[in-house]
Amino acid sequence: MQVLDQLSLINRRSRTFVTVVAQTFGLQPTQVQLLVSIYRAGECRLASLAEQQLVDPSVISRQIGTLERDGLLARRPDPQDARAALISLTDEGRARLGQVRALHAERIAEAMQDWPLDRVSRLADDLELLADATERVDTQLTGSAPAPQASKELV
Repeated sequence: MQVLDQLSLINRRSRTFVTVVAQTFGLQPTQVQLLVSIYRAGECRLASLAEQQLVDPSVISRQIGTLERDGLLARRPDPQDARAALISLTDEGRARLGQVRALHAERIAEAMQDWPLDRVSRLADDLELLADATERVDTQLTGSAPAPQASKELV
């Protein structure tokens, strides 16, 4: 199927690009993914984040520890359950994520610089429709809704 082939190609190129961009800002791609997830969630529990990322909490805990030591995340006790911690982005974490996303957006804009504005808008609309359709299928398949989309304020 042509759509699937093109989506796969874009996904591969995007992963490569995300790796290069992340490293430009001293991060690993998985760390960027965590920062985005925490940004979307606001403040969240480590266990919820591990569940969302489909990894063991010990894996997330190590990654969170590194990001916390780098000053990108803050951890505080959960007032509902003192045994748990809530994790959120620091101002520095928000700024670094904004830099990563801005560079990514800049590169996408550069790739599409010769496109007419109406074609860019049409593509954005079509991708939004595709995202909505795949969300419905994903929800049916998994029984749970995917994480909300990142706010546009980052870029």
